Amino acid sequence: MAKVLGESGRYVSREAVKKVRKIWMLESISIALTSAIWGLLIGLQFRIVRITPMTTSLTSLLLGLAVWLIWKWSSRKLDVLEQERMQMRKGAAGESLVAIILGDFPEEFRVINDLTTPFGNLDHVVVGPTGAFIIDTKNWRGVVSADGRGELLCNGRTTDKPFVRQFVGRIMGMKDRVKALAPGLDPFFQALFVFTSARVDARWGTTGNVNCIRDDQLFDHIVENRRSQRLTKEEVDTIAQAFLGLAHMDAHFTASAPPPNAPRLPAANTQGRKIAT
Repeated sequence: MAKVLGESGRYVSREAVKKVRKIWMLESISIALTSAIWGLLIGLQFRIVRITPMTTSLTSLLLGLAVWLIWKWSSRKLDVLEQERMQMRKGAAGESLVAIILGDFPEEFRVINDLTTPFGNLDHVVVGPTGAFIIDTKNWRGVVSADGRGELLCNGRTTDKPFVRQFVGRIMGMKDRVKALAPGLDPFFQALFVFTSARVDARWGTTGNVNCIRDDQLFDHIVENRRSQRLTKEEVDTIAQAFLGLAHMDAHFTASAPPPNAPRLPAANTQGRKIAT
């Protein structure tokens, strides 16, 4: 089995918790505002200063309208937050499934799950004899295809954000950090979108520098990869150690790695070798 570092789905789980807190806060604010308005309505019934019936009726109508508007506004917000929370829970389930598959890779592979970087979260990083792979898990449903401009379509529709461009940007921003932590190496990262619930019709090369595959293709694409330049064990350990260094910058990262007193992974004797695939 592969050496696994980190807990899958941690980032989306934290974000889902934040959504729940927002839901609670929104409900509390709505209840407070509604209670205050109803208090004013009741106060009008026990008024000391005489107010004409017309004024009382008009004020009650306006306050009742305010209660209805607050209820409509909060209901819409709660629906949006709940949908976002459910999507995040589905995303966490997809990441967990991919993490299980990666964990069954041969022992010479290193897997880091849920890596938080200054440039954004990475679902999975795999380093092994066949190269370094950065994986973003998508729990989309339906059919995934290319739009002809290097981006994705879901069921023939344009997505709400440029997923390919943003993912490549995160990887490029992180590349210099990894190079600094892996002296002498210039690793090439192979970017993958892995879909756990969708059919993938995006052919090789149609989505720019990111390849789209299904979760059941992971083993063949990574472990059985014969196209990429092979990495030595020392190079694999050095690159994995660099990613682990990035992960330890995240205060919430917990690695299923050796204890603090365990020996460090050996540095590779690369003599400035550039790794490309």
